[in-house]
This record gives sequence, C-alpha cells and structure tokens, in this order.
Amino acid sequence: MMIEQPAFGRRLRRLRVQRGLSQSELAGDDVSASYVSRVESGGRSPNDLIASLFARRLEVPLETLTGPDSQESEDEHRSQRLDVASQLLTAGALRKDGELAEAAELLRRIVAAGAGHSEEDLLWEAAWVLGEVLRELGHIAEEHTVLTGLAETSLSQETPRLAARVATALSENLRHQGRLGEAVRVAEAAVSDIVTLPPTAHERVKAMLALLNSYADSGELENAARLADTLQEIAENVPSRQLRGQVYWAAGSTRFLCGLPQEAARLHEQAFVCLRPDVNLAAWARLCLTSAALRLEHDPSDDALESAEGLLARARQAIELVGRADDLADLMLAEAQLALRQGRPERVLDLTGRVCDGEAEVPLAKLGQCHLMSAKAHSLAGDTAAAQDSYRQAAEILERAGAYRKSSEAWRQLSELLTPGGPQ
Repeated sequence: MMIEQPAFGRRLRRLRVQRGLSQSELAGDDVSASYVSRVESGGRSPNDLIASLFARRLEVPLETLTGPDSQESEDEHRSQRLDVASQLLTAGALRKDGELAEAAELLRRIVAAGAGHSEEDLLWEAAWVLGEVLRELGHIAEEHTVLTGLAETSLSQETPRLAARVATALSENLRHQGRLGEAVRVAEAAVSDIVTLPPTAHERVKAMLALLNSYADSGELENAARLADTLQEIAENVPSRQLRGQVYWAAGSTRFLCGLPQEAARLHEQAFVCLRPDVNLAAWARLCLTSAALRLEHDPSDDALESAEGLLARARQAIELVGRADDLADLMLAEAQLALRQGRPERVLDLTGRVCDGEAEVPLAKLGQCHLMSAKAHSLAGDTAAAQDSYRQAAEILERAGAYRKSSEAWRQLSELLTPGGPQ
C-alpha cells in the first residue's frame, strides 16, 4: 500500500475535525498525540497497521485515506482556506476602521459556517478575534461563551501556548464579570500550564498579569505583592512596550493597595511612558481612570488629589471619543471617589445612582463598590440609617463577588456605625 504525504495527513486531519475528535482521541493508547500531529502535518508517514487503525477509528474505508488525491479535492481545499482567510482579512479591516459590530457579525458567520471544516487553525483564529472584538464592544457574556468554546477545541487542548492564551482571556473576562474566585482559579491554572516558557514570553507575562489583577481585586494582597515583585524584576526585559506598560500598571495598582502610594505613583508614571495615547487611546484612558481612583482612595495628600483631578479630566476627553458604556461607568465611579474626597455627598449619590441605573450591565464587584461609596456619602451627609443600609448591601454584594477585602471594609464600617458612640 502506498501512503503519499502530505495528502494522507491532510485527509486524516479533515476527517478527524469533521468527527469532532482531538488528536489524543484519535491516537488512543496505540500512538501519541504528537505522532498524530506529525502525520497530519505530513512530517511522518504511518505504516500500514497504523493507517488501518486510523481508518477504523474514523469509520471510513482505508482507501479514503490512501487513495489517489484528486485535483478537484486539492482545489476545493485550497479554495476553502482562501475563502476563510479572505473573510478574516475583511473582518480585520472592519475592526481597524472602528466598525466593530460589523466585524463581529462577519466573524460570527465565519465561525458558524466552519463547523466540520478542516480549516481548524483559521477557524480558531476567527473565534479568537471574535472574542477580542466582543470585549471591545463590551459584550462580556458572549465573549465568555466564545472563550469557553475555544478552550474545548483540540488545538487549545493540545497546544500549551494557545491554552494559556485562552485561559488568560477567560480569567480577565470572569474578573470583569465580578466572578473573582473563578478568575483566580483559571489564571492560576494558566500560569501553572506554561511555567516552562521563558519568564518574558508573551503568554507567560499575560497569564501572570491576569492572576495578579485577580489576586488584587479579590483582596489576596500577599499573593498579589509577591507576584508584583516577580513581574517588576522582569519588566525591563519584556519585549513588547505595551505589555511592559501593563506590567507597570498592575504592579503600581498593587502597591497602592498595599499602602505604598509613592512607589505606586512612580510605577504608574512608568506605565504612562509605555502606554501612549497615540498608540492605544482606550488603554491610556483606562490607565488614567485606574490611577486616579487609586490615588484618591489610598493617598490622602493634596498632591494626589490634584493629580487625580487632572487624570480624570484627560480620561473623560478620551472616553468621549473611544469609550464604551462600561468605561463611562468606571469614569463616573472615579468621579464619585473624587467628590467623596471633596466632601460633596450629593454629587457622590448622583453619580453612583447613574452607574446603577445606566445602560451598562454592572458586575457584582462594581455594584458593591457603588453601594460602598453611597454608604460613605450618606454617612458624610449625616443620614445614618441610609448609610447603614448601604453598607450592609455593599458588604453582602462584595462578599458574593469574592471581593473579600472590600467586603470586610464594609462590614467593619457598618459595625462602627451600629456601635454606640461610633462615627455618625
């Protein structure tokens, strides 16, 4: 029997994908998944026994894999790849031009039409880009569905770098939903799976950043501080300027939470050097928001108040140009934090009310933060009953979200209000 490569491997891959089998499932206990991968790529020719084994598992005659490859089949395969690639280019152009909704719709059609096709690599890329576009649109629930599906593909399961990339994005998605405990677990798994990669490898740094942000949001500050130390040690060697900026951003935010505002502000300034507005205006605006809010909450100095006011003014200008509904919600929360520092409780209540009643779906952690600021505003205004009610709501919501540090703060301040002689 004559086995011709790469035709045999191409047919093997096409039939495997059509039947929804992973390379490990096709391999079984007889060969390895890496062997199947080499056969599919044309780098290895199986013997007659193994070829017959593959045919039985795919439930096709052996001749389907070994017969002469027709020009028609070759042309069909090439045409299929060119069609998917062309549509991906069109989606990329739409995304670059800011037509995100149109890009998302085209990518949805590519992914839906690709079920059972052999173009597994191109379809994986289409689903990945769809997830990115959905994130830019603020469609967090649909992004979660796409990422969950990607995690279950054979390409993700058999390629550690791709698996880590999907898990990292899924962790960030869960964090934005306020599902902080899940975000931590997914990010921890991603970091563990790629620990053999070089420390500055893109996938490894991104996974560590996702874990650091999840630790910080959930209140695991000791873990966050240790991971921030690790990332700071490699920051200057991270090749990507944008990724290096994200490292300084996350490390600086952690230092604020750990009570080191001067070091934190210095790290954020390094992040601003890397994340320039002319390169990525949306990311720069979010850095402005984050830095302003943390300065207001964790640095009581007048300099911090002045810096925060300037950062929020710049952030508002950028968000009015490129911001999403959830960016606007974050802006109003930061402005509420500013109003709280300025002793303007009515302004705080107006802004937090608009966030809760706005168009953007508010994640649990953010909703709890709204109630926490409302409670402080009520307390500042002397409305103890309303403050108690808001503190209780904040504590319960933040606890459900897994934001235990903030939840503890709310319970403590509620306890102080309920204690005779406590703050009024």
